[in-house]
Parts: sequence; C-alpha cells; structure tokens
Amino acid sequence: MAQERAWQGGTDGTSWMHKTLVRIVRHVPLRLMYGFVALFVVPFYFVFSKGYKPMYHYFNRRLGYGSLKAFAGVYRNFSRFSQVILDRFYMFGGGKFDVDVENYHLYQELAEGEPGFMILSAHVGNYELAGFSLVATKKRFNALAFGEEAEAIVENRQRLFNDTNIRIIPVKEDLSHLFAINNALDNGESVSFPSDRLLGKQRTVECEFLGAPAKFPMGSFALAVQRDLPVLTVNVMKTSAKRYKVYVNRLEKEGTTKEERINAYVRQYVGHLEEVLHLYPEQWFNYYEFWGE
Repeated sequence: MAQERAWQGGTDGTSWMHKTLVRIVRHVPLRLMYGFVALFVVPFYFVFSKGYKPMYHYFNRRLGYGSLKAFAGVYRNFSRFSQVILDRFYMFGGGKFDVDVENYHLYQELAEGEPGFMILSAHVGNYELAGFSLVATKKRFNALAFGEEAEAIVENRQRLFNDTNIRIIPVKEDLSHLFAINNALDNGESVSFPSDRLLGKQRTVECEFLGAPAKFPMGSFALAVQRDLPVLTVNVMKTSAKRYKVYVNRLEKEGTTKEERINAYVRQYVGHLEEVLHLYPEQWFNYYEFWGE
C-alpha cells in the first residue's frame, strides 16, 4: 500500500504531482515515458521499496518461479505498475486506449435493467479504466476509493469524470460512504468494490488462492447476499502500450444459508482473479505479504 502511495505522489503535494504528470503525458509519447521510468525510477524502488520482498514471494512461492525468474518478475511487475500509473494520467489528460471487453453483454444486461448491481474489482491491471470502458447511459458507475488515496482522488480526479457517468465514493471514518452506497443501489446504479485488500479490523473470509490460504474482506460479499444483488467481477488488464482487455464475469448464487452464499461468491471471485493472474502474472499490485508469510 505504501508502494502505491509512493508511485502516485502520496497525499502531500498530490495535486501538483497530478497536474504535472497530466501535462507531461499530453506532450511526451507514452513509450518514451515507459522507458524513462523503467531505466531511472523503477531501479530506485527495486532497491529501496518494501514491496520487493512480498512480490518476490508472490512469484517464487505462489507462481513457482525460480530465484532468477522471480527476481526478473519483480522488475517487470514494478515496470508494469509504473506504466499503469502513467496510463491513468494519460487517460485523465484526454488520451484514449483501445479496449476489448470480453463478455460485455453481461454488463450491458444489468446496465439496461432496473435493479442496482455490484461490481467486484481487485488490485490488478488498471481498474480505473473500467468506468470509461463500460459505458452505460442508464446507470451511474460508482467506484469506492479506500484509504489515504481517497481524498486525493475525489479532489483531483472527480472533475475529470464530470462528463461521464462515473462517481467516486470515498470511504470515510464517519461511515457516510455507507449511505452513499445504499442510495446508489436503491437508485438502481452500480457500485464497484475493491475486494482483495484488508483495511483495519474487517471481518474476513479465508479461501484458497494460488495454492495457499488467503483472507479476503467479507463486506462486499456479505452486502451482495444481504441485498440479493447481481454481482459481476471486472478486471482490466494491460496487453500493450495502447491496448487493454476487460474481463467481465458474473457470479452465480450458490448455497442456501447466508454463509454458504458468501463463501460461494468468494470462491468464484478468487477463481476469476486466478485466471487473469495466470494470464498476466506481472499485474498483481498488492505490495504486502498477502498470504501472511
């Protein structure tokens, strides 16, 4: 998590950093920016970042890479994450990407219907592109923003979404975000939840993930069961400099009790997450010991 704040400028001076990056990516070719960051910025984080060790364990222990391959995997991961960050600012500055959406009809069916629905995301790929890729005229796309980045996102990015159907809902200590979530769902809108990161003393569900038990926050899965809402998973993965692929899947209701249904949703969510990580192993961006190692 500290790794993400470092790449994005933290909270101090974030506005200046955002504006500067937007100006730069408007005039400098993305590939040139990628090369500069890979040569001069990534090595710094490779040596000094706390994210190196958990990422090495991810490649070595979870994906079975040998020592040298895992070492190279970490470098590719840091490089890819820097590209994703640059892509976000390129997008904020008006840049466009070619996007291929797999199973778009699953999203479209819900977007054109009356009930609200939930979208479960993860810290993989470039999820911020999802709101621009999944265009729905009938439903607002509400995205939760967690942690220290929330205020910066709202203040510096919401204006960039003014002409879209995207709204950022910051998670706040006063729990006002809960009212915003419920109002959005009551109004038949979609709400997106990052569902692969624990923050504070959240209730969790344990599930086998990439060959080892891992804990996932229960909140979004429990809300889906409680409100009996349709649930999609959406993962937006970078495939080349100017191209992304969006993977949309729908979670099926299984089980009779609340606990059984929550566990079923978690298993399916994790299954789809494993699928995209096997295809894009370098795009896992949780920079801490996710498996508690």
